[in-house]
Amino acid sequence: MAQCFNSGGYYSMSSDDLLSSPFFVEDIQGPHSEYWVGRRKVAAAMRELIEAATITDIPNEDANELSETLLNLAANLRRCPQLKGVLAYAKAHGNLAVANHEILCVGGESHPMSPGLKHWVDGNVVRGRVSFNWSYEGPPQHTHGGWVAAVFDHFMGMAHMRFGKPGMTGGLTIKYLKPTPLEKVIDLSATAEPIDARKTRVSASMICEGVTTATAEATFIQPRHMIFTEGNHEVGV
Repeated sequence: MAQCFNSGGYYSMSSDDLLSSPFFVEDIQGPHSEYWVGRRKVAAAMRELIEAATITDIPNEDANELSETLLNLAANLRRCPQLKGVLAYAKAHGNLAVANHEILCVGGESHPMSPGLKHWVDGNVVRGRVSFNWSYEGPPQHTHGGWVAAVFDHFMGMAHMRFGKPGMTGGLTIKYLKPTPLEKVIDLSATAEPIDARKTRVSASMICEGVTTATAEATFIQPRHMIFTEGNHEVGV
């Protein structure tokens, strides 16, 4: 059972809830299975590779050989069974909650692009922590604003989900107060309040060493249909 809260306090989500909505994510401390142990190792190695490729001054005479090696590695991976999307991973290796926790591009433990965002409940506040390496640089020595926005969007989505009304981002407004540093611990916090039966307002902040670098306000809307769980590509909420 996963724990959520609303204005009435904490409540538990059943396994059926977790399977019926892609926005419910279990509080998973460790990998769900040995499969995800391996996938987390692969993702960690890939993050090291991506940062190394970003910051290494690669000699011209080595670039062709290195690129060929990497292309061969990619080709070998594509010879394995391919799972395209969260729904495919949910069916093959756990459930939708596990797949969300592991393979989403912003917060997934097993996704090679993820900066390693963590989030947890602290009373009526959802808190988070992340650190951006050199792969995420925008302004010199600071995090790209697009990644700041992506982390806010994912983190605030998890915050409003924990109030029992999972949904999609209807609008996101960010105030960039100061550049967000690279290679520093970034703390996040968020609170949520209902607007109506389907909408939730979430407010969040991003803080580094006691200094607020950005704040965000968002509206999330609960879908009327099962577009995500059924793989339906119909537009609209």
